[in-house]
Amino acid sequence: MGAGDMTAGETATRHLRIRSAIPWLVGVILLVANLLILRATDWTMLTATPGADWQIFVESSRRAFDGDLYAVEADYAYRYSPFVAYAFTIVQHIGPDAWRIAHVAALGLIPDRRIAVAALISWPFWFDLAAGNVMTFVLVMGAAALAGSRWGIAGFLAMSLLIPRPLMIPIMVWLLWKHPQWRPRFAVMFAVHAVAVGLTGWAGPWLSALIGSGAEMDSVLNFGPSRIIGALWLPIGALLATVLTWRGQLGWASLAASPYWLPYYFLMPLLELNRSGRRESFGAISSKTMSQ
Repeated sequence: MGAGDMTAGETATRHLRIRSAIPWLVGVILLVANLLILRATDWTMLTATPGADWQIFVESSRRAFDGDLYAVEADYAYRYSPFVAYAFTIVQHIGPDAWRIAHVAALGLIPDRRIAVAALISWPFWFDLAAGNVMTFVLVMGAAALAGSRWGIAGFLAMSLLIPRPLMIPIMVWLLWKHPQWRPRFAVMFAVHAVAVGLTGWAGPWLSALIGSGAEMDSVLNFGPSRIIGALWLPIGALLATVLTWRGQLGWASLAASPYWLPYYFLMPLLELNRSGRRESFGAISSKTMSQ
């Protein structure tokens, strides 16, 4: 073995070490950035009970039976499946504090501890916990699904139907492409849910509410490009999300796919801390599937 071979081997080893250090470097950057943000955060929002989104969930459970579930008002805008509202007729009884504890406990289900720890010390997580939203559970299911967990895949696909958001599309597409056995299962899930929603009578109002969600681009909580360039971001983000999904960079793709970036949406890039299950690009998987 010549000197040239040893040099190439040393170079490959060095590159491997650099790639291995990237997740930790990203973690350190996130830690510093979030500590700075948390320092400027009004800590009273973390102890205020109940959170704004929790209140909307509870209110939706009442409105689901009163006929105005998808009404848009100053402090109320519900855009999830009616079955989430129905579920909260039961969930609300655990109370907002237990709901927040569930957010912290859910992080323990993330297979990669780096993602779990990064989430725990991140401002987006605490914002989600304070508001009482569900983005933490989306992150948990996404991380588990991308790690190959069956319950993670099933959970993420179910959440894609129950709480559909554009940011979930890249991971959903990736999962259905890389795990073809889930395509017929998801088709059944989609059909059953669609029929069930139709039977509730909420299909039309829900569709209108989803279309009207673009108004969030003008929200003071939108930290995305659309806050500056408006609807021009939609084609740019869609193209960027497509490219990133093709490359297997699903955390960034999820953020790019969203028309607006609410604070807890910044949980999704944490998925980039572990790309071990996505070293093959979408194109490589496509080629392999075609050759089989």
